[in-house]
Amino acid sequence: MKHQAVNMLTSFLCLSFVVIIWGTNWLVIKDALQSSPPLLFTGIRLLGGAIAIGAARLCLGYPLQLGCAGKGRLVAVGLLQMAGGLGLSLVGLQYLDVGTSALTFYTMPLWLVAIEWIIDRQQQSLLDIIALTCGMLGLGLLASGANPVATSHGFLGIALLSLAAFSWALGTWIHKRTPGGGNLWSRTIFQLTISGVVVIVASLLLERRPDWNQLPGLAWPIAFNCIVATGLAFVAWYRALSSIPTQIASQSLVLIPVVALIAAAVLQQQTPTTRVMLACVLIIVGVTIAIWHAGGQRRQSP
Repeated sequence: MKHQAVNMLTSFLCLSFVVIIWGTNWLVIKDALQSSPPLLFTGIRLLGGAIAIGAARLCLGYPLQLGCAGKGRLVAVGLLQMAGGLGLSLVGLQYLDVGTSALTFYTMPLWLVAIEWIIDRQQQSLLDIIALTCGMLGLGLLASGANPVATSHGFLGIALLSLAAFSWALGTWIHKRTPGGGNLWSRTIFQLTISGVVVIVASLLLERRPDWNQLPGLAWPIAFNCIVATGLAFVAWYRALSSIPTQIASQSLVLIPVVALIAAAVLQQQTPTTRVMLACVLIIVGVTIAIWHAGGQRRQSP
């Protein structure tokens, strides 16, 4: 019993670590984008994360093996979530404040409800409609808010972050239909690597050339993202999932925008407006309903 309690406490500490790191990382990335194009930084982050996780696994004596089953879908999920989701979120972050960006990006569960409604022709319940309504009202408040959101660039930022959330949700929809064979860590490293290469190529084709004189200033945010926000955070996340139900772990992710808002207010004096706070409440309520209703449907399915 004591061992079980210690194990559960460790898992919740790991989950808290993930929420805090991923929440504050929005500030780290926002500062880094002053010196680096967003796609370039995303590509470095993904490849660096793959190297960090791979090196740690090899040092611990674990082989990196990837089965052949479902590899095409594995690539699709990686490109949608890591290249599309993370890449577009950083492009949109250029135009918005940290809190608005994080809130918009973490509407992913709401977009998943919409995808299942459209593609799977699932019958939507009253709870699904309430969840979508709350989420869309929250996004509407953000899009109609004060400067900088009410500028043309602000609307572009909202659109890009919403597209990033949709891309991640579509990746989740495909992932649910992907065979689960193969080592989880090897699959993650494979997805990070493929997505990182694609984003780097996109950066070379689409973005301005970086000022290499500013590269030393990027050492800290790159190291933080590769080692802490990707490497250690992924280890902590999977450790938490080993003891905590997926539904509860997923629910905890809605706290990430809250952490981002608090961190921005404390560290950068970006006090959220009443409109942003109301949007935060609406989006969190919508996402919470979507997550718990989806969990209830899975338990009821044969």
